[in-house]
Amino acid sequence: MLKEAMSASKRRSPSKETEVSLQRICDWLAGLEGKEGAPLLVGIGGPGGGGKSYLVESLLEKLDDVSVLHLDDFRLPRADRKKHGRYGSHPEGNDLKRLREVLENLKQGRAVQQPVYCPEAGSATRERTVEPERLVLVDGEIAVHTGLRDEFDALILVYAHWRTQLNARLSRDMELRHCDLEKAIHIFLESNLRDYPRFSEGIEEEADVVVYRTASHGYRIHKFPA
Repeated sequence: MLKEAMSASKRRSPSKETEVSLQRICDWLAGLEGKEGAPLLVGIGGPGGGGKSYLVESLLEKLDDVSVLHLDDFRLPRADRKKHGRYGSHPEGNDLKRLREVLENLKQGRAVQQPVYCPEAGSATRERTVEPERLVLVDGEIAVHTGLRDEFDALILVYAHWRTQLNARLSRDMELRHCDLEKAIHIFLESNLRDYPRFSEGIEEEADVVVYRTASHGYRIHKFPA
């Protein structure tokens, strides 16, 4: 039932409010200027299940000269994280050293190799090339962590009501990651209700744009540059 409801909502045509919100964000991004022609790194973060990935997909359809770096792929192997009880929502659950090196290379206009995490294997099993386009959308929850925010030229926070987050995470973790219900709920509690508030404190004030994902899977802008 949950899966069918989620799938149906994604097939709906975007509302007028959503279309206007997306276009405003695109126009803003198109008007940003980098430093001496260097790529602009735009962090897009927020709690898991809040609608980050769908927003990125929507922006890709509307923008030119853009590439995407997926932060979720920098998580450490599952076996290593289990030793410390960390999830990818925790800084220590990610290879931050490699991530910072990748971000620095992108800032210098160099193409980078991004790991690609495989949920089935529990680790990165291959790499993909990310080109230093004019805009690099850096997508992932940890983009809004206090320790990473300064890496980006602009920040977009995407969030939703906790029930929307929970529904999205249960659907994803049970369907794609083959978690049972108890495990999926435990991940939500640790990631969304503990790690996210702890490591993303103050992001509502620091983010350039704040976007709210509605229960009907539309977007509403709550904060926008003057």
